[in-house]
Amino acid sequence: MKNINRILAVVVLSISLFSCGNSKNETENTEIVEKSVSKDPNLEKLETESSRLRAGGSVKSVELNNGKATISYVKDFAEYKELNPQSGLTESDLDAYWESGNAIEKALIEGSVKIMSKLDYINSIKIILPYKNKTYSIDVSKTELEKFTNSNLNNIKENLEKNFSDLYVYNDEGRNEFFKKFGEIK
Repeated sequence: MKNINRILAVVVLSISLFSCGNSKNETENTEIVEKSVSKDPNLEKLETESSRLRAGGSVKSVELNNGKATISYVKDFAEYKELNPQSGLTESDLDAYWESGNAIEKALIEGSVKIMSKLDYINSIKIILPYKNKTYSIDVSKTELEKFTNSNLNNIKENLEKNFSDLYVYNDEGRNEFFKKFGEIK
């Protein structure tokens, strides 16, 4: 009987100790939930689509301002690991990815058009990808894209692979021409 009373006392004491100060955490948790609930649904869709881009796990931030999307990738492996601490990716894996087959230009070009073709409310997009002391970026609007490709976005969307990617992502000449027009390396 004494052991049962001791166990009961330990359980009651433990519950009391672990619940102390909990009201503050509940308030903080409530505030966090309220903030995430009031988030712009268009921004949430943009964040989801950004995570689906090439190396989407390396996307550091996503902004939406009056129809202009800005997507920024991590600047280095340390930032990548901070964003994805559970990842088994090594620094050499990340370097090998970005250094293979024009991956940076392909990611920027394909990503910008994919986002605009999937999200009608995006009128222009800027994607920034820092890598090895250089900053690669692309900045293009729907109007500029349509003028450059001599095709409207609806036609491009019908078959993105055939009507855009084959011509401007996988074709060296088309990719160089597109990046020269809309891309920048600093």
